[in-house]
Amino acid sequence: MTGRSKTKEKILRTALGLFNNEGESQVSSVDIAAVMGISPGNLYYHYKGKDEIIVELFADFEEEIRQVLGSPIQKPLAVEDNWVYLYIIFEEIFDFRFFYKNQSDIIDRNPVLRNKFSRILALKEETALSLLSALEEGGHIQFGEGEKAALSTRIAQHFTFWLQYHDLRFGEAAPKSLIDAGVFATLVQITPYWTHGEGYSELLKEFVSGR
Repeated sequence: MTGRSKTKEKILRTALGLFNNEGESQVSSVDIAAVMGISPGNLYYHYKGKDEIIVELFADFEEEIRQVLGSPIQKPLAVEDNWVYLYIIFEEIFDFRFFYKNQSDIIDRNPVLRNKFSRILALKEETALSLLSALEEGGHIQFGEGEKAALSTRIAQHFTFWLQYHDLRFGEAAPKSLIDAGVFATLVQITPYWTHGEGYSELLKEFVSGR
């Protein structure tokens, strides 16, 4: 976001790196100041504690994820671009992954974020619905009554809880491997609705070969 001082911007970038890599619950404002080489008082002058930093980081995340999620709503994607677009979504989520790994605690401490995060979830569903509708209109997939909306919800949930699930199920993973697996798991959820099995297999092969 614009209008920040260089010090504020550095505090936010430092905090984001620490939250993502060390775990938000393991990092204090004193830790952020220490990594930056400034006094806790100097940091407090700019941000009155860790939660104020988190709220501002969320504003950055919200601005970026809205731009990403809004793209296919404004202009439908070509079939072959779907997996690339999904990769971009997961990359954006990964860049702010501490929000996804510790959602409940962060929202409980910062209730102002609850409605904001809820609106992002709604936009994820809208984006998934837009992607599926474009594929449906192109004759690539076919749904029964209520199936498209249900799949849109499942995909939005997958975007939201994939990092938590993977951490609990498999532990740490290299970023590319983690994102690849998330994208692939999204694509295969569409498989039962694909009207041209071979064509969809080719799309998955293209994705796998490009990983």
